[in-house]
Amino acid sequence: MIQDENVQCWINCWNSTADTINFLSDDIQAERWNKRADSFGKNLEEKRKKQKDADFFKLLDEVGFNPEGATVLDIGCGPGSLTLPLARAGAKVTSLDISSKMLERLKETAENEDLSISPIECSWWTADIDTMKFRNKFDLVIASFTPGIRDVETFDRMISCSKKYCYYSNFIRRDPVKIPPDIYIRILQKVPEQEFFAAGFFYPFMYLYTLGFQPIVKINHKTEDQNQSWEEAANSTIGYLEMKHEISDENRNKIMEYYKNCSENGIYTTHSETYKGMMAWALDNRKKIGK
Repeated sequence: MIQDENVQCWINCWNSTADTINFLSDDIQAERWNKRADSFGKNLEEKRKKQKDADFFKLLDEVGFNPEGATVLDIGCGPGSLTLPLARAGAKVTSLDISSKMLERLKETAENEDLSISPIECSWWTADIDTMKFRNKFDLVIASFTPGIRDVETFDRMISCSKKYCYYSNFIRRDPVKIPPDIYIRILQKVPEQEFFAAGFFYPFMYLYTLGFQPIVKINHKTEDQNQSWEEAANSTIGYLEMKHEISDENRNKIMEYYKNCSENGIYTTHSETYKGMMAWALDNRKKIGK
């Protein structure tokens, strides 16, 4: 890819955030996502799921993508939140994830519905797209809220697998932080972690823009109160923390006790405000970069 001064500036800016993010090894990532596989993505209400799928297909339609008969690569597919709608719409989807348990869920659904889905267990961080023969292979490549895209290199690798279209989505802002500060301070005895969202959506968008691409963007804003049993809230927090830290049995019990004490009649309530961004672009819709 041609890199002028602006492009290189954004590359440097994006890469400089790597030191602020706790990257785990492939083995640890796989182990911890496997632990979350049974419950991950199962609580989404049907109405919200339908709206999410409608927004996704509308954006793809705006850039000219037609799923019927198209080849698609889904990076960090999880249990198939986007793989399955695409396959049901007639696409042939190669679904890549580091978690074998996530892929087992996906394969079971694909077999039950006789969908054209090819699961691959692989880390995108270390994937060799030439050995895998993925370069310029797919009509559409997607990556949605996946830690697989962590820097310029993994983002470029994603684009290089497409011959026509790309889709990317991630958080722009999420308040409050996922874990109550008291859990870090009183239980884990750590400084509360700040979630760094610029690298999630803003940096990839600006990088594309300075390259000359013109992605179509949709921003979603959602506020909601979520009521869970204190056990569900505690287990959700423990699962999230285990993606980054080793949690001892003692601290696990303390976290469970924290949520129990903070609940009312066994119910723990959180108020959240979230901004999410998704963008799609055609590879042939690119302006020349000024020198």
